[in-house]
Amino acid sequence: NKRRWNIANNALYVQSIEQNTIPFEEEILTSIQQLNEYIMISLRTMEGIDLNRIASAFGKEKRQVVAEVAQQFIDKNLLIKKDENISLTRNGKFLADGIAADLFF
Repeated sequence: NKRRWNIANNALYVQSIEQNTIPFEEEILTSIQQLNEYIMISLRTMEGIDLNRIASAFGKEKRQVVAEVAQQFIDKNLLIKKDENISLTRNGKFLADGIAADLFF
């Protein structure tokens, strides 16, 4: 439910590391942001997006929408659906960010 990243100030980052602290910034994600984050990150893995996980964590309606939108990419051989998992094909890997963006809420 959180996203963290290293601070952008290199001098401050090095100074903090020398003091044994890891400087970062953080934000709390909304439910929709968490879902979009899950879609983006999962799509980049071999396992892909688990539709059952979407249903249990975000609701059956969200699972249905993702499955329906994904179908256009399945039809174009950019995604493949095996059981309840959707993953990128070889050709889909070149368009991963755009596909993920189209699956976002």
